[in-house]
Amino acid sequence: MSNYELFKNYLENSKIHYGEGNLEHGSKYFRIPERLENDLVVDVLVIFSEHSVKVLIIGIATIEDEKKKLACYKLFNDFAAQYSFFKFYLREDGGVNAEGDATLSVVKGEFQPDVLMGFVSTGLDFVQDVHKYIIKIQQA
Repeated sequence: MSNYELFKNYLENSKIHYGEGNLEHGSKYFRIPERLENDLVVDVLVIFSEHSVKVLIIGIATIEDEKKKLACYKLFNDFAAQYSFFKFYLREDGGVNAEGDATLSVVKGEFQPDVLMGFVSTGLDFVQDVHKYIIKIQQA
């Protein structure tokens, strides 16, 4: 059974709501909507490619003002220096996303869906912590 199918079974057994899709370059993904404690609603994409699993958290915020974008770049660089497991970035449209490489989901050569979900949960906690700083920039 593929890692994708193992994770799908994990989601279903855990009764986690999700959607599925395919990317143009052949990767498959799960889209998991999440509401954080601060009521921020984000989408988590768990993307399976041939050799990797990436976690992308989208819908964190939108920053359109150029000066505020510069402040966000500085903030994201500061966090990148402290935390290496998830990186924040701005898309061209001003959308704030976070991305992590989920290589931690493989233990002793075996894919571990629960470890991957733990990585997702850690990323969501990080997003919630950082979100308040992004909002300060957005509202400045």
